[in-house]
Amino acid sequence: MLVLGIDTSGPVTSLGLGDGRGPGRGCSVEGGRKHAEVIDQALIDLRADFSGGIPQAVCVGVGPGPYSGLRVGIAFALGLSRAWAVPLVGMCSLDAIAWASVRDADGEAADRFAGGFVVTTDARRDELYWARYDRVGVRTAGPQVALRADTDFTVPVISDASVDPALMAHRAACLLESGEQQAPVDDAWGPHGSDGSSVDVPIGPLLFPRPLYLRAPDITWSQANTPGAVL
Repeated sequence: MLVLGIDTSGPVTSLGLGDGRGPGRGCSVEGGRKHAEVIDQALIDLRADFSGGIPQAVCVGVGPGPYSGLRVGIAFALGLSRAWAVPLVGMCSLDAIAWASVRDADGEAADRFAGGFVVTTDARRDELYWARYDRVGVRTAGPQVALRADTDFTVPVISDASVDPALMAHRAACLLESGEQQAPVDDAWGPHGSDGSSVDVPIGPLLFPRPLYLRAPDITWSQANTPGAVL
């Protein structure tokens, strides 16, 4: 099963291909907030690797990440899955980093992970998105958002690593081929909470393709635009 992986949860726009045998080629473009400007070309650059056919599934990183970047990647993935009539699954972007970290760990690093580890990424405003994992990369807590000053992790920390889209696609292919289903989402689950404490993200490796906004967006109604206001 050939899977296209897409992640725009950070400053890098990443696309890559993978199947059950391993990761294929990836394309990552540094661009800050220019995800929408570069994602089309990144896909074009990968087209030669489709081997005459389209991917059989799309896996998109659902964050946590900034509001605008996540929307670009998930909307793009949704459009491709509908155009190609293939399944679309989500994956927590921190999960993808954790799995890659375990996969690439040498013996010494693996020993460091014996008691678990934490993956963090920049949430801006002196905050971090974080999630905790066991020694094999299974998420056991989070993701959450917290002030940097309030974090005092007692296990190894992997900070601000980028998602490898080809490895993410490979993992998704393995999970889909094994019959893994998307984790059920409780009706009460919402995309974000005001401080992250109310967010209860399913632990399963495959999620529904909904963005993980762990912090309420920085948008407020101006007085002139408040519903019912007299202009």
